[in-house]
Amino acid sequence: MARLTEADRTAFRELTARGWVQSPAEQSPAIVEQTTAGRERYCRWATFAARFYRGSKPVRFVGSHWKL
Repeated sequence: MARLTEADRTAFRELTARGWVQSPAEQSPAIVEQTTAGRERYCRWATFAARFYRGSKPVRFVGSHWKL
């Protein structure tokens, strides 16, 4: 388990005391405008947000085919 520095502890305490406030620019768009520009903005947002995905994507190579 990682040990926190005193600066990290202070920042964590401040964050938990005031709560985390998300700006409207950081929030997921609830409604996508049905225009070309609106769809483009949503696609750019979704592309940017996908960079933060840290999950695992398993690749299952199973079988006896010669290409595997």
